[in-house]
Amino acid sequence: MADKSKKELLAESNDMVPIAGTVEVDIPIDELWECFTHGNWWPHWNKCFFWVRNKELTLGKQLVWCFQPIRWWYLYKMPASAKIVEVEPEKKVTWEVTIVPGMYARHTYHMEDLGNGRSRFGSWEKAYGWGFRLSKGFWKAHFTFVKDLSLEGAKNLEKIYMEKGALNKETVAG
Repeated sequence: MADKSKKELLAESNDMVPIAGTVEVDIPIDELWECFTHGNWWPHWNKCFFWVRNKELTLGKQLVWCFQPIRWWYLYKMPASAKIVEVEPEKKVTWEVTIVPGMYARHTYHMEDLGNGRSRFGSWEKAYGWGFRLSKGFWKAHFTFVKDLSLEGAKNLEKIYMEKGALNKETVAG
């Protein structure tokens, strides 16, 4: 019998319940997806990000970024790196984090076309491993922070879209 993949082990793990949520926005899926694929724009609409290096989200590439602190008074910025393992246009992007010793995590941003110019945007994250369990409280708070600010960020994009009629470099990152 072959060894189980990290993805399979994650699915079976009881180390945590996934941190997940969705929000509906008045943005056509093609417009939302096109904006979302520019990772370097994320800090302009999603306040959990301080900086993102990637201009595009490409399957198999490293995603490199820096998070804001989970509380404004904490004096840190947290660098991160992950491998992009899934890209389904107008559906989802998933990356896996393996840089923390003893921890494996997957994060997915997903979206769904609801028709009539509406979309559902979501965030999903789960981790497992001894390294995760050692600092589980921090990671669960961090994952919740990312989810909450990402959903709030999608609503920020909706405001921009409603005011400007487009999500592009000038309207989002200008």
